[in-house]
Amino acid sequence: MKFKLLALATASLVALGATAGAQSAAKPAYGSWGYDATAMDASVKPGDDFWAYVNGSWDKRAKIAADRTYVGIDSILNDQIDKDVRDIVEDLAKNPTQSGKVGQQVGDFYASWMDEDGIEKLGTEPLKPYLAKIDAVKNRGELIDLFSTPGYPSPVNVTIFADLKDPTKYTVYAFQGGLGLPNRDYYLLQGEKYDGYRKAYRAYLTHIQELAGIPEAAAKADRIIALETRIAKLHWTPEKSRETKLIYNPMTRAKLGTFAPELQWNRALNHLGLDKVNSVVVTQTTAIQGEAKLLQTVPLSTWKEWTTAQFISNNANVLPKAFDEANFDFYSKTLNDVQTQRDRWKRGVDLVNNALGEALGQVYVERHYPAESDRQMGELIGDIRAALQEKIENNSWMDPATKKEAVAKLEAFDPRTGHPVKYIDYSSMEVKRGDLFGNNMRANEFGWIRLDADGSHEDALASYDW
Repeated sequence: MKFKLLALATASLVALGATAGAQSAAKPAYGSWGYDATAMDASVKPGDDFWAYVNGSWDKRAKIAADRTYVGIDSILNDQIDKDVRDIVEDLAKNPTQSGKVGQQVGDFYASWMDEDGIEKLGTEPLKPYLAKIDAVKNRGELIDLFSTPGYPSPVNVTIFADLKDPTKYTVYAFQGGLGLPNRDYYLLQGEKYDGYRKAYRAYLTHIQELAGIPEAAAKADRIIALETRIAKLHWTPEKSRETKLIYNPMTRAKLGTFAPELQWNRALNHLGLDKVNSVVVTQTTAIQGEAKLLQTVPLSTWKEWTTAQFISNNANVLPKAFDEANFDFYSKTLNDVQTQRDRWKRGVDLVNNALGEALGQVYVERHYPAESDRQMGELIGDIRAALQEKIENNSWMDPATKKEAVAKLEAFDPRTGHPVKYIDYSSMEVKRGDLFGNNMRANEFGWIRLDADGSHEDALASYDW
């Protein structure tokens, strides 16, 4: 089953503090902070459209870059962060040994991404072992194993994050999945716009399979879209999926076995390394049940075709340029009206940040977040906490018991600025210069099963309430 584990990209998180520290003795980089009256549009009545009243003039003059879908303070700050991080990754790519193991991993990953000639020379060779693994599947059990392997797509997504009813612990969740288009509407709504999306999607699936040397690509694309359309009919709508009361359905392994036996939960969870987990929160219940039945009724060959096409699509950015451009043309140009591909170095920064976020962040902190900035931030937070405690203790509307609880809650506050107390240990993740595809796959695997020195599960799994 497909996994999604959110990674902390420290390089991005430290930037605000770092920028503040760097600019403390100089003119602010972004002008004065505070309320901007010129952003308002006084011609709009606040009762009619408060957003337009507050931001209307800014909205009219703001320009969205050709390689983005949005503009705002985040994009302005991120542009500067990207430039600072670029200096780091390019420096480490030239001299990867200067920051130890971390420098080697960051530098070699980025160098592999920027080696466009090397990527073209390798062609589809890096892809072949993974497609061969899909082709070798001979029964439904082996298909479940494949869906439960990091890096491969799955019709049901399994992830780990904070428990919705108890944020002090982590929980395993199962979500509906299996669609190559953004959501069910793209398959089911009628009209010229959605007809055009579906036609473009068919052309895209056909093209990337042909690039990979897969025969009868058009016929396979038709079968894949037919399967995904059946899945889309089962999917919950986005608004229903936001109903937290409906999507919180914890089930033991025994209950999962009767709820959707086709998913072979014991086999899948064990294959994912979740052998100690006895409970999973099932979200879109009826959709997952329906998808489970499709695993049994849809021909195995069709599922393998679906897995192959989605695997190629998911990894198009680390394959030769023709794959990357096809993916951009469909998902960015056609679906999101983004006309220009971002500069390769910017995409490389994002790629390395996603794969080695805290490793890159560690170097960033060394270069851009001096100890004095760290001290000042700590002092600022301490002052804020002291002021809040004084406010709590001296207010007139709380009784003593309530004040005690409020102070305890304040004391439990865990401030995190600039950098983590303990950085993620990436030492077990292998990064090879000249092996972009392999690096990306190993990063996916590391993101799911993060191992410490003795091989035990760390972070999310260690905090899981067994």
